[in-house]
Amino acid sequence: MKSGLDYIRSCQHDDGGFAEAGRGTNPGTSWFAVMAIVAAGEDPHDWAVNGTSAIDYWKYSDDTVNPDGTAELGKMVTVISAAGENPHDFGGYDYLTTLRGRMNPNGQFGDFIYTTYWGILGLVSAGEDVALSVSWLKDQQNDDGGYGWMPGAESDSDDTAAVVMALVAAGVPKTDPSVTGALDYLRAHQMEDGGFNYGGSSSSNAASAGWVIQAIVAAGEDPSGWSKNGYDVVSALADLQQPDGSFRWTTYTTDNPCGMTARAIPALLGRPYPVLPGQTPSDLSAPETSVPAASETTQTATTVTTTQIPAEWQAVTITDDFGDQVTIEQMPMRIVSLAPANTEILYALDLGEQIVGVTDYCNYPAEAKEKPKVGGYSTVNIERVVAAKPDLVVAAFGNTEEVVDHLRNLGLTVISLNPDSVEGTLHDIRLVGEATGRTAEAEHLAASMEERIGAVTKKTRTVSDPPTVVHAVWYDPIWVSGNATFQDELIHLAGGTNAFPDVDGWQIVTMERFITTDPDVIIVNSGTGMGEGGTDLIYHYFMEEPRFKNLKAIKNDRVYVIESDLIDRGGPRLVDALEEVAADIHPDLFGAKAAPTTGTPQTPGFGIGAAFTALAGAVILLRRT
Repeated sequence: MKSGLDYIRSCQHDDGGFAEAGRGTNPGTSWFAVMAIVAAGEDPHDWAVNGTSAIDYWKYSDDTVNPDGTAELGKMVTVISAAGENPHDFGGYDYLTTLRGRMNPNGQFGDFIYTTYWGILGLVSAGEDVALSVSWLKDQQNDDGGYGWMPGAESDSDDTAAVVMALVAAGVPKTDPSVTGALDYLRAHQMEDGGFNYGGSSSSNAASAGWVIQAIVAAGEDPSGWSKNGYDVVSALADLQQPDGSFRWTTYTTDNPCGMTARAIPALLGRPYPVLPGQTPSDLSAPETSVPAASETTQTATTVTTTQIPAEWQAVTITDDFGDQVTIEQMPMRIVSLAPANTEILYALDLGEQIVGVTDYCNYPAEAKEKPKVGGYSTVNIERVVAAKPDLVVAAFGNTEEVVDHLRNLGLTVISLNPDSVEGTLHDIRLVGEATGRTAEAEHLAASMEERIGAVTKKTRTVSDPPTVVHAVWYDPIWVSGNATFQDELIHLAGGTNAFPDVDGWQIVTMERFITTDPDVIIVNSGTGMGEGGTDLIYHYFMEEPRFKNLKAIKNDRVYVIESDLIDRGGPRLVDALEEVAADIHPDLFGAKAAPTTGTPQTPGFGIGAAFTALAGAVILLRRT
């Protein structure tokens, strides 16, 4: 673990927080870093750069002081307690009382399961009673023994493991059905390489393996005994460590190695959350067995075959959005899509029959749901992609260059898309058409979209005083779409102006700033914030939050719901989103739309295209960490 700690030390910045070199510090990585430091028996006050310690970051940074989010408050109290400081008086704030105030009469914290287990971990770390919250949390267990991120959501390994840690920390006996049932769920979902994933067909990863190891230890079991096909979960995590001490996210991808390393250390030291000072760490020794994933993949790759090249096909060379020149020697007859927006483009070009693999999140058109699944974004399941024997893989920015390079090294033909604007989307439609022999169809589709876009802008260019518009994608805390996003461009094309033009990309804004900004129009994602259907959580939040009752958009009934997948994907339906946003902003020009409807809660679909991957990661991080 020393090399891992040394790597984390290299990630510390001048403000005391933690992040990769060249990136700004952030609370997520910094929280895990402090937990790793304390888990290793060290004092985070002693970890300082130019006299500013890892705890000073939490005490004085604008990113951490007095957070709005319920989960963030729970994590704040746990980090204060881990440092041995007083959560009633930390930097002049009483975080413990504030966190306790987020508990509902039924014991739930906030609106979700993940906000509740963070609330429990926070209060337990400070020695507070959480009996009511524990009772509520136990009642949310699904029939399969697992827990989801919200009541009624599909179970997943990460949230199930976190609930186990919270329950045991709160004093629930390890023999309680809520604990044993959760462990049974985790056992049933261990992957072939011994690791764990978040869900679906995605590959196993360090974060999920770390969570589960901590849950197993919390429940009094030995995680090295948890094995599948001879591969145990401790080895699966340990094998992801690199020579420099850092940990990869998956076998093939590196994502936030500082954060992954900080997650791995408490797990391999056998320290479940909440981590408190003065506890003696005990290193979990990984058995000698390791998972030969790379060699297995290489062997499988030799089975990839090519389809007979039609006589009319001529090799075409294109330059994809990564700037790579790719020659497509044969007409693609077996295509794998690694992003929902890509899948929508392929279907729109009448290539559905050629698709032999899609991600877990490809849900449109309906036929896409029936296609074989090959993982998530940066958790692409390489083995499944290879097994599909594709002669073309259509990748996306969110899959990471590491995955793309690995697929190419296995002999697969890969083009990567990264539509970062409306124009970029039109370009990629034409690019896919050229790569698949559907040039005429792609040109027809792009031209029809341009015609519809022109029809909207012809009406909105006469608007002399565009209203201020916010696109909200989550709450607790509030996340909005700022500049340099699809949503910002759509707002401007639809005759509005972004209420948060100085926000870069997708970011959190405080409750105070949102109220002070007082936008004319609020547009919110449907369902659970990402994905299709479901209860319109964000809409109900804005309509029912008492502190918003005097906002112009609330008083004037200018809060609108838009289907998440429409506005979040760089695909053919982007023009549908534009027309809907335009109708919301200017009903006088385009006609009003019907009021939102509600349904039943669902698992987060994360229905996002390549340009929305950054937000997906952020919201997933909020829910899981």
